[in-house]
Amino acid sequence: MEISEINKNDLELKCVGIITQCLADLGQKDNDPENKVMLAQKLAKDLKMRYSSIPFDAVVLAFENGVRDSELFVICPATWCKWLNKMKAEIWDGWHHFELGNLHVIQPHVKQIMKQQPLMLMEYKKNY
Repeated sequence: MEISEINKNDLELKCVGIITQCLADLGQKDNDPENKVMLAQKLAKDLKMRYSSIPFDAVVLAFENGVRDSELFVICPATWCKWLNKMKAEIWDGWHHFELGNLHVIQPHVKQIMKQQPLMLMEYKKNY
Protein backbone atom coordinates (compact mmCIF):
# COMPACT_ATOMS: atom_id res chain seq x y z
CA MET A 1 0.00 0.00 0.00
CA GLU A 2 1.35 3.40 -0.98
CA ILE A 3 1.91 6.04 1.68
CA SER A 4 -0.73 8.27 0.07
CA GLU A 5 -3.38 5.58 0.72
CA ILE A 6 -2.73 5.39 4.48
CA ASN A 7 -4.64 7.76 6.75
CA LYS A 8 -2.67 10.00 9.11
CA ASN A 9 -3.41 8.16 12.36
CA ASP A 10 -2.62 4.72 10.94
CA LEU A 11 0.58 6.04 9.37
CA GLU A 12 1.69 7.58 12.67
CA LEU A 13 1.07 4.26 14.45
CA LYS A 14 3.08 2.42 11.81
CA CYS A 15 5.85 4.99 12.19
CA VAL A 16 5.97 4.43 15.97
CA GLY A 17 6.66 0.77 15.16
CA ILE A 18 9.41 1.67 12.71
CA ILE A 19 11.06 4.09 15.16
CA THR A 20 10.85 1.56 18.00
CA GLN A 21 12.35 -1.21 15.86
CA CYS A 22 15.05 1.10 14.53
CA LEU A 23 16.09 2.20 18.04
CA ALA A 24 16.24 -1.45 19.12
CA ASP A 25 18.31 -2.40 16.05
CA LEU A 26 20.74 0.42 16.84
CA GLY A 27 21.02 -0.72 20.44
CA GLN A 28 19.61 2.55 21.73
CA LYS A 29 17.31 2.60 24.70
CA ASP A 30 14.65 5.24 24.50
CA ASN A 31 12.12 4.84 27.24
CA ASP A 32 10.50 8.20 26.56
CA PRO A 33 7.23 7.48 24.73
CA GLU A 34 6.73 11.19 23.99
CA ASN A 35 10.01 11.25 22.07
CA LYS A 36 8.98 8.22 20.00
CA VAL A 37 5.60 9.76 19.23
CA MET A 38 7.21 13.06 18.24
CA LEU A 39 9.67 11.29 15.92
CA ALA A 40 6.85 9.15 14.49
CA GLN A 41 4.77 12.25 13.75
CA LYS A 42 7.74 13.88 11.98
CA LEU A 43 8.39 10.71 10.01
CA ALA A 44 4.71 10.41 9.02
CA LYS A 45 4.72 14.04 7.87
CA ASP A 46 7.87 13.51 5.79
CA LEU A 47 6.41 10.34 4.27
CA LYS A 48 3.20 12.13 3.26
CA MET A 49 5.01 15.18 1.90
CA ARG A 50 8.11 13.66 0.27
CA TYR A 51 7.56 9.94 -0.27
CA SER A 52 3.82 9.51 -0.79
CA SER A 53 4.15 7.42 -3.93
CA ILE A 54 6.29 4.64 -2.50
CA PRO A 55 4.83 1.58 -0.77
CA PHE A 56 5.05 1.38 3.00
CA ASP A 57 7.05 -1.86 2.62
CA ALA A 58 9.76 0.20 0.92
CA VAL A 59 9.90 2.49 3.95
CA VAL A 60 10.34 -0.47 6.27
CA LEU A 61 13.06 -1.87 4.01
CA ALA A 62 14.81 1.52 3.81
CA PHE A 63 15.03 1.63 7.61
CA GLU A 64 16.18 -2.00 7.86
CA ASN A 65 18.89 -1.41 5.27
CA GLY A 66 19.80 1.99 6.70
CA VAL A 67 20.47 0.59 10.15
CA ARG A 68 22.66 -2.13 8.70
CA ASP A 69 24.50 -0.16 6.01
CA SER A 70 25.05 3.18 7.69
CA GLU A 71 27.47 4.86 10.02
CA LEU A 72 24.62 7.11 11.18
CA PHE A 73 23.54 5.88 14.56
CA VAL A 74 20.99 8.54 15.38
CA ILE A 75 17.36 8.63 14.33
CA CYS A 76 16.43 12.03 13.00
CA PRO A 77 14.91 13.47 9.82
CA ALA A 78 18.32 13.92 8.15
CA THR A 79 19.14 10.24 8.69
CA TRP A 80 15.82 8.81 7.52
CA CYS A 81 15.71 11.09 4.49
CA LYS A 82 19.10 9.70 3.40
CA TRP A 83 17.82 6.16 3.84
CA LEU A 84 14.53 6.85 2.06
CA ASN A 85 16.22 8.73 -0.80
CA LYS A 86 18.55 5.78 -1.31
CA MET A 87 15.57 3.42 -1.46
CA LYS A 88 13.77 5.73 -3.87
CA ALA A 89 16.84 5.76 -6.13
CA GLU A 90 17.04 1.96 -6.03
CA ILE A 91 13.39 1.73 -7.07
CA TRP A 92 13.83 4.19 -9.96
CA ASP A 93 16.98 2.34 -11.02
CA GLY A 94 14.86 -0.82 -11.03
CA TRP A 95 12.30 0.86 -13.30
CA HIS A 96 15.12 1.97 -15.61
CA HIS A 97 16.42 -1.60 -15.88
CA PHE A 98 12.85 -2.83 -16.35
CA GLU A 99 12.45 -0.48 -19.31
CA LEU A 100 15.72 -1.74 -20.81
CA GLY A 101 14.69 -5.36 -20.33
CA ASN A 102 17.50 -6.00 -17.84
CA LEU A 103 15.30 -7.78 -15.32
CA HIS A 104 18.18 -9.94 -14.11
CA VAL A 105 19.95 -6.82 -12.79
CA ILE A 106 17.07 -5.73 -10.52
CA GLN A 107 17.55 -6.86 -6.93
CA PRO A 108 14.80 -9.17 -5.60
CA HIS A 109 13.68 -6.78 -2.84
CA VAL A 110 13.33 -3.99 -5.41
CA LYS A 111 11.28 -6.26 -7.70
CA GLN A 112 8.88 -6.94 -4.82
CA ILE A 113 8.42 -3.21 -4.27
CA MET A 114 7.95 -2.55 -7.99
CA LYS A 115 5.14 -5.12 -8.09
CA GLN A 116 3.30 -2.99 -5.54
CA GLN A 117 3.45 0.08 -7.78
CA PRO A 118 1.14 -0.56 -10.74
CA LEU A 119 0.35 3.15 -11.12
CA MET A 120 4.04 3.99 -11.15
CA LEU A 121 4.53 1.43 -13.90
CA MET A 122 1.85 3.04 -16.05
CA GLU A 123 3.24 6.54 -15.39
CA TYR A 124 6.78 5.40 -16.12
CA LYS A 125 5.78 3.80 -19.42
CA LYS A 126 3.78 6.90 -20.40
CA ASN A 127 6.69 9.29 -19.79
CA TYR A 128 9.64 7.21 -20.94
